[in-house]
Amino acid sequence: MLYIFRLLIPAIILMTCCTSASERWFLEPLGAYEIKNDNPHLGGLSALHIKDFGKTFLMLTDKGKYFETKIVRNNESKITGLYIKKNGFLLNSSGQRLSRRNIDSESMATKDGKGFFISFESNNRVMFHETLTSKGKFLPKHDDFAKFDFNKGLEAIATNSDGELFAIPEKPPEGNIEFPIYKLLDNAWNVVGHFKPKNNFLVSDAFFLPNNDLLLLERAYDWKLGFKTQLRVLQMDGNTIKNEYTILQLDSGKHNHEGISIWQNNRGSDFLTLISDNNFIPFITSEIREFKLFKKKN
Repeated sequence: MLYIFRLLIPAIILMTCCTSASERWFLEPLGAYEIKNDNPHLGGLSALHIKDFGKTFLMLTDKGKYFETKIVRNNESKITGLYIKKNGFLLNSSGQRLSRRNIDSESMATKDGKGFFISFESNNRVMFHETLTSKGKFLPKHDDFAKFDFNKGLEAIATNSDGELFAIPEKPPEGNIEFPIYKLLDNAWNVVGHFKPKNNFLVSDAFFLPNNDLLLLERAYDWKLGFKTQLRVLQMDGNTIKNEYTILQLDSGKHNHEGISIWQNNRGSDFLTLISDNNFIPFITSEIREFKLFKKKN
């Protein structure tokens, strides 16, 4: 029982790193929920989008499959149940099911809820889908996309409040020591900034905060402790990174957090949700971990 308790409630460190800004973001743990489902395809969860005030989760696996789920919450907003409403496979530009090295969907972003941008590894690219059931449309590629290490490619995409699309690889491209930030401008990807790795973490997803600061979901692996999760804020002024600080370090053990989404409840409070990839290992569950998100002055 002690072992199970330790897996369900790993050590959480909420960081108070110094920053020159007058306000910064903080997290308050809300709870965790472990998905237990007999559907053999409900694994490898790598991307997440939340809508309907936290009551609907759209999830992608790294095998090119989508799930739409109904979420049940109690009076404290904690998850008490998850039910699959729809599921299916993402389609290529010809309307056929993705196959071979094209299936590795890793991140998902939306523009005002109208269509979905989806990034893929292996064959590194970003595609646009009007719905998760419609065929994909290719977006242009950057020359760097061919330089990413195998299985370390386009891991994160995000849209800011202006609907502008950004992309970040899991690991810097060959020959680089810093992570590039790509922005889609005039139908072409441009590198608009760089940031340094921190604590040997790699990027697994990203999301823009309500004030357009960029939140990075990062993970590392320790052979003794298992997975580690880090949330880092890049304070942005347009395309320029002005500062950074860490708001979470989590020894997540068996849980490999790969997807992130920020959403509001019907009272206007902000929340942050992480979802883990169990790599389709049947004895490892997928975890949903949630936090209340708020901002206050230093």
